[in-house]
Amino acid sequence: MTNEIRLDAVNEAIGEVATDIAQAYAEFGNLTSMFLGQTSSTLQLRLFRPLALEASLYMCSLLLTVDENLTELVLEETHAYAVELGKDADTFVNSVLHEYETSTDPLTLFIQRCQAVVAQDSLWLSTQRQDAQPQISISDKGYIAIQKGAQRLHGLTTLL
Repeated sequence: MTNEIRLDAVNEAIGEVATDIAQAYAEFGNLTSMFLGQTSSTLQLRLFRPLALEASLYMCSLLLTVDENLTELVLEETHAYAVELGKDADTFVNSVLHEYETSTDPLTLFIQRCQAVVAQDSLWLSTQRQDAQPQISISDKGYIAIQKGAQRLHGLTTLL
């Protein structure tokens, strides 16, 4: 498999993971989605990019031990995500990758980082009760989506 094909597979997986997490949180506590099956596309779009950045960073941390060349290609696109979100790309990306490297539980760190993205979004907060926050619980659809997404990314690294 060429690096281009592998990069496409990684980018597709990152996009799908971010979409699934964003959709789960767009439906979280939303009565319209519960009764009518409608989700807030605006909220889902707002959450997608920062969640794609987090998924990309997590994927980079997984790839570091698997394939250095592929990691570099994914890192280029990760830097682009960070720049789009107005972050100092080099500093941000390097600090998060260092967090993953030194973490005793990278999966939990990924879950916390994704949930922090959601919890800090003003539109998401405006649709929730005052005490509603993302939780590490099977009753939180977003948590389940993050878990499944992490499993998918981890599984992909073993195939590459």
